Amino acid sequence: MDALLAAIGSSDIASFVRGSRWIYPLVNAAHILGIALLIGTIVVLDVRIFGYRRSQPLSETAQFLMPFTIAGLVLAICAGSVLFSVKPHDYAANPVFRLKIALIVAALVNATILRRRALHRQAPDTALRIGAGLSLILWIGVLVSGRMIAFVG
Repeated sequence: MDALLAAIGSSDIASFVRGSRWIYPLVNAAHILGIALLIGTIVVLDVRIFGYRRSQPLSETAQFLMPFTIAGLVLAICAGSVLFSVKPHDYAANPVFRLKIALIVAALVNATILRRRALHRQAPDTALRIGAGLSLILWIGVLVSGRMIAFVG
């Protein structure tokens, strides 16, 4: 694992980001934008599942939001990977970073299940509402743990 982290930390991308005054803050801003797109669209779908805007079919809402959600996920992962490359050993050793990654995996599994169920329904059922509540808890956990990385380590 140390060899992999060392390779990531010594990559051209990591060296470029560390050597630039402007790139790190721009990549950080891209990461925040990706998170905003990702979690913002997920919150919209979750509140729709809870009953807001019942006149809007659930399947249509899910289909409309999906491209924005995927774009946010891709942007957050790409930018987050670049940020990770700057200090891979520090991040890998940080328990809050590891918690954030675990929460992301759990939230993405939950989101996949929710999406499959929501795409085929005009109205939510109890299981879908429970999944939406879990979604909100998991994504808030991702946000809080992501912010706490800077303060724990």
